Amino acid sequence: MTALHPGTSHNPLHRSPGARLRIAAALVLVLASACTTSPESRRAAAISAENKAPVSNTVPRTVIRDQDNLAALSASDLSANFVDRVIHDLPVEKHLDLISRLDADQLDKALDTQARQLTFWINIYNGFTQYFLKKDPSLYVKDRGQFFNKKQIPVAGYVVSMQDIEHGVLRRGATIWSTGYVRALWPRSRFVKQFAVNAVDYRIHFALNCGALSCPPVVAYQDKSVDRHLDDNSRYYLQREVIVEENGQLARIPALMLWFSADFGSAKDKIELLIQHGALKPGTNPDLTYLPYDWTIEIENYRAYRD
Repeated sequence: MTALHPGTSHNPLHRSPGARLRIAAALVLVLASACTTSPESRRAAAISAENKAPVSNTVPRTVIRDQDNLAALSASDLSANFVDRVIHDLPVEKHLDLISRLDADQLDKALDTQARQLTFWINIYNGFTQYFLKKDPSLYVKDRGQFFNKKQIPVAGYVVSMQDIEHGVLRRGATIWSTGYVRALWPRSRFVKQFAVNAVDYRIHFALNCGALSCPPVVAYQDKSVDRHLDDNSRYYLQREVIVEENGQLARIPALMLWFSADFGSAKDKIELLIQHGALKPGTNPDLTYLPYDWTIEIENYRAYRD
């Protein structure tokens, strides 16, 4: 190692004027880069870092049921236990068999409240999506549209698609065009007629997970607490996603709220629900723009609730 002469300093600011100038310029560039990074870029980086580690092993079990007595469970409880076990990579062959063999008329009678309808169909959508993508992620990567539209979910004697459940049952036959204001242009299927929920609830959009990075987290919903947990997951998702800029004059909000505008209402309605869920400050009235949707596959995005 080269010896330092007496009086020589390690401090780079004690160097020559030219060296100090180069160091100062470098510091300015670093600070400028940090200051000019967009909020969206900073948010994306934070979310990317957050999602690097799988979370399925850290999410506690919430819907533990005796697997020898699954047939005795209500449809809602069966669907919740199905999601819980898919999340934790536990066998679900019994669930798949029971769900496929449910009697359609008895299931219709069992789903006799909005809470039970939402619980069952959100869980079926999320549970099967996770089940399929954990087995073969290429289904999503190769042709996402085909994955959503394929008749591959056996339930109560029907074989249906994720689109059938989302837009047929949970959105009561709405189309995916015209931001939801145009209803289906063809007669609804027997499946949709039998199982469409009593009313469209905008919170489903903050509960359904299709496997994309921009999706809300999967929860094993239970009918006794579904209303509270839909509120909580909506609040969690919106507070995480919404970006407020220009001193509160502009809010960049999830694309879901544009695609399905009919489910959310007017711009005023959207602002009110964003305030309600803590994503905007009370009394604010920003202009709204919509964030791009990140379709990058992200399978293990889970939350758990203890009741």
